Amino acid sequence: MYIKKDGVIEKANKLGEGEVDFVVSTSDWDAHGERILPQGIDYKAYLKGNNVILWAHDGFNLPIGNTTKIWLEGNKFMARAKFYLKDEFPRKVYQYILDGVLKAVSIGGMVEEWGEDGLTISKLVMKEFSVVSVPANEHALVANKAFTDDRKTEINGLARAYARKLLVSDEDEVHKNIEVLENLVAALKEVAHSEPKEEQAASNIRVMLRSAQAVDHQAEATIRSIKLKEK
Repeated sequence: MYIKKDGVIEKANKLGEGEVDFVVSTSDWDAHGERILPQGIDYKAYLKGNNVILWAHDGFNLPIGNTTKIWLEGNKFMARAKFYLKDEFPRKVYQYILDGVLKAVSIGGMVEEWGEDGLTISKLVMKEFSVVSVPANEHALVANKAFTDDRKTEINGLARAYARKLLVSDEDEVHKNIEVLENLVAALKEVAHSEPKEEQAASNIRVMLRSAQAVDHQAEATIRSIKLKEK
């Protein structure tokens, strides 16, 4: 669903309850003076196996969810989280994310290879990623989340308002087309019922033909606008 407000098009997301998309890592330099190349992150074993999401890299406590999807977007290493909402703490973390209080994540893994500069991690075996209060990589943030009840109400209101606007626009277009058609038909009748002099007959016939063609084209436009309104 696309909703237009003040010239901006906003796409309503389709994430389910408990789902959040994150930018887990990027190739930007982090607070430790290091960076990770997203293309060098080996996540296959993690995604198929122990695909846990932790709170603050705490592997001694229960996970707060699992990763269901991983993909690359340019220099961004993306992941979709599914929080375990049956437990109070993951549910609390998820609510903090929905409310915009928590926004950041951090990747955890084993370095397999460093770049020539000794600061770039060119190969990393992913083991987990965590929701954190303060990330090492300032770009590792929430990318997409389900709407809160207040946001859903706002989006639904915008959708209804935009739909009404479209219906009004369609209605105006139909009436406008009909009005033009009526004017053309009236002009055609006037030409057809006039009694021109013999030397004007040929000219009037040409006018009648052009008017008839205009009526035909306008009738098609009117029918199209009515059909669009019915869809």
